Amino acid sequence: MLPTRFKPKQLTRHKLLMCAIVEALCEMCCEPTPPDYDDAQELPPQKVAAQALDVLALSLNSQHVVPACWQFVQAAASSPDMHRRAAAMMVCAVSAEGCSEALRKRLPQVLPLLLTALQDPEGDVRGVAAFALGQFSEYLQPEILEHYTEVMPGVFRLLGDPNHDVQERACYALDAFCENLEPSEILPYMPQLVEQLLLVLQNGKPGVQEMALSAVSSIASAAQQAFQPHTAVMLPVLHHFMQHPGKEYLDCRCRAIESAGIIVGALGAEDPVISPHINGMMEVALQGFSLTDSPDLRDHSHAMFAHIAKALGEKFAGWLPRVVPLAFQSCNQEDGQVADVDDSDDIDDDDDIVSDDDDSEDHGGGRHFNVRTGVMDEKMSATAALGSYAKACPHAFMPYVEQTLSTLAGMSNYWHDEARAAAYDSLQKLTLAIHRVFTPSTSTSVAIAAAGPVVLSEQCRVLVEAAMPSLTSPVEDDVSKVAVTAAAAALGHLLKELGQGAVGPIHLEAAANMAKALLENKAMCQEAEDDDEEGDAGDDEELAAEDEELLAAAADLLPALALSMGQDAYAPVFRSLHVEPLIARLKPQQPIALRAIAAGAVAEVAEKLGARMAPVVPTLLPLLLRELQSSDDINRQNAAYCSGLLVQASPEQATPFMPQLLTALHNMFRPEEAAGAQDNAVGAVGRIMTAVPQALPLGQVLPVLLGAMPLKEDLNETTPAVNAVCTLLMADRLTELQQHVPQIIQVFGQVAAQVTCPMEARSMVARTLMQLQAKYPEHMRPLLSQLPSEQQTALQQLVANGH
Repeated sequence: MLPTRFKPKQLTRHKLLMCAIVEALCEMCCEPTPPDYDDAQELPPQKVAAQALDVLALSLNSQHVVPACWQFVQAAASSPDMHRRAAAMMVCAVSAEGCSEALRKRLPQVLPLLLTALQDPEGDVRGVAAFALGQFSEYLQPEILEHYTEVMPGVFRLLGDPNHDVQERACYALDAFCENLEPSEILPYMPQLVEQLLLVLQNGKPGVQEMALSAVSSIASAAQQAFQPHTAVMLPVLHHFMQHPGKEYLDCRCRAIESAGIIVGALGAEDPVISPHINGMMEVALQGFSLTDSPDLRDHSHAMFAHIAKALGEKFAGWLPRVVPLAFQSCNQEDGQVADVDDSDDIDDDDDIVSDDDDSEDHGGGRHFNVRTGVMDEKMSATAALGSYAKACPHAFMPYVEQTLSTLAGMSNYWHDEARAAAYDSLQKLTLAIHRVFTPSTSTSVAIAAAGPVVLSEQCRVLVEAAMPSLTSPVEDDVSKVAVTAAAAALGHLLKELGQGAVGPIHLEAAANMAKALLENKAMCQEAEDDDEEGDAGDDEELAAEDEELLAAAADLLPALALSMGQDAYAPVFRSLHVEPLIARLKPQQPIALRAIAAGAVAEVAEKLGARMAPVVPTLLPLLLRELQSSDDINRQNAAYCSGLLVQASPEQATPFMPQLLTALHNMFRPEEAAGAQDNAVGAVGRIMTAVPQALPLGQVLPVLLGAMPLKEDLNETTPAVNAVCTLLMADRLTELQQHVPQIIQVFGQVAAQVTCPMEARSMVARTLMQLQAKYPEHMRPLLSQLPSEQQTALQQLVANGH
């Protein structure tokens, strides 16, 4: 498999050979384990073939792998030979990561085969099918979640399977699947889920119990408050595993500590069931530092401490003298051996090439760092925990500031990108903690910004001077997109929270240049990728996700800069540094997801700069008109939002584009339009009605607008729509609108009763209706009396409360 890993393009030039290789490996997956097989000496043939397929899927474009694999799976899944049925599921499993995009498109065809295999009479087939489902749950997001009503019952059956291996893989599938479910989706299954997992935790083997505990973590994280009814039965079980002394239960102990922290974080420290357990949780985890030398245990303990600190807030202060020194110890410990491995050296062990546990990283020059993964995770968790402690109880954390700053400086230069990312995030949390301590308690970042430039305390200024270079320099010297994304996100959050004038011009210039470099794809981490001429095709999707996160962090910097610099100061900076890169990102040759982010970025800036956007409106609107016709919901949603804001910012500059814009927006009122996209089209039309009412044929537009209300997903867009209609009603145009008044009142009643709707919009409809009733009592009273009682009550309450 060396040619596949290191020369994939050369291999794929021979298409017939590639097809034959894939077919042969699929057939090899069907071979039974030889009777004389010695697992201490070698891998069985079917495992060797599965590993090879995994490498192919990760290293080559899916078009070279999926067609032959799918042809095999279709035939083998219904074979009378159990080895072929198991092989079909294994081929699905090992291709899920590398060929995720292609498998997403085939999911409606593949998933029924997998769900059928979950009920296979042979335990081996059920186990491999459960493993495949776990792989699908990890790598085919979010499409796999749409099938939760089909998947969950199949997994439930396997949790009670007599085969322990099947149980373990079912727990893995459950863990991976539930992690990304919404609370409303998981709620109907909660009683059965908890009941089945408790049975596994009471009767299973350690390996199965570990996976069950991991599933508890995912379920609690997904369910949030919905997990509360089950804490009374689950916490004693977790406490049992948290202090289990057996070496074979160490992994269970780690998972139980992880689960306990997530449950506390989800439900809060004030929960009457959780509160009595917190001290016990803390003591058990602290004992582990002195009784057990395990990086994994320390890793999960630091994470649990951080969850509890967030839940307790200032009440966590009493634990700081015990947990902060432990975090310093973890961050300052040695990593282990570092070895040079030249790429030209002979590689004798293929397992090292495809091992899932390999966490080495290439920093150029052929150097690979081989370190204990557990220590890296421990350092990352400890680094993140320091930031959590500072944020939770800033006053009590003051004695640790100097050493924390030194520790974070060291971790920001650590070899692993996730640890550097944690350091950048903790650095902004530490800075903001100092800011809170030495800023009057009545002040908030919003209030300070509204009152004028912020004057930092001397203590905070010192932290800002240390933090800003650490957060802006990664754009020039960090090769990891993950780390640079974290630095940009931390910088943006810091600028927003500190407020206008808090950061000096030199640092703001560096932040603006950082955003420019990221938008232009000229950061070191972006150029380092461009220098990689022959990367693994299977990594494309992961790289695309990193690109999206990096661009999103850069986009968030722009409104943060507008807030920190002030609108008048940032407007010329935006026009000179940032608008051209955003225009380039909106060009059709750019990936569709990046265009969506760029449109969202322009919208965020337009919201801050308002009329100062006028010079760039004629250039931006044609690009947004194209995005309004995009095949992607998010692109249409962001383009609609941005278009409305640009018209609002500069009606005169937008007028020439109005016919095309209204046509494009009208298409988004179709019944099949995605809810979020349609909601933003409603908001855009509302802003246009307010900015250029003469441009709209009200008789045609108003019924369509009202027919899309109340909004379903992006309820914030209710405000501009309601504002436009209220403005018309109060502008003595009632005669013109008379035929629409019954529909308007019906919609306004629904908005008033929609408690998740912004209060500004609800108050607006209540005030307008009351004013109209006072002005036209004979016309309005009968219409209002026809509203459902709950809507009438909502309107009355809004008026009574002065809204």
